[in-house]
Amino acid sequence: MIKRTGERVLGIIGIVLFFLGTLFLGALAVGADQGLFEEFLFEMTDENSEFVESGTEPLTEEEANAAIEMLEMVNFGLLTAGSLIPAIAGIVAVVMVKKKPIVASILFLGSAIFYGATSFLLIALILPAIPLILYLIAGIMALVRKPKEPLEPVDQV
Repeated sequence: MIKRTGERVLGIIGIVLFFLGTLFLGALAVGADQGLFEEFLFEMTDENSEFVESGTEPLTEEEANAAIEMLEMVNFGLLTAGSLIPAIAGIVAVVMVKKKPIVASILFLGSAIFYGATSFLLIALILPAIPLILYLIAGIMALVRKPKEPLEPVDQV
């Protein structure tokens, strides 16, 4: 039996990062539903706002409306689910990696592909891409690492 410590460590770090991303995206989804972005952006149009740094121009209403339209196009609920599902699949893969490394590899690689497909806009940022990369490495390691075969004794003449 081969030790799978590397795959487990990478998987656990990926799980933690996926759950942190899920919490962050869930908070953004709740904030978007409650109009938090609109309030913030319209506050940025006031030159006396505490959010506008001194010496800089406040946003125009057209710029604020354009930013609001862009944020309305983002489905934060889908992004939250797209981050939660790979985290759950990672938990299953970490548990199974010792007994069934091929199945764990498929779970790691499949959830990384799923995350990449559902949140391709966020992967342009470095931080959301880190758990994806960790899952890819863990999946490849679980797939290609083979147990060492015992050496056959040589017959003495």
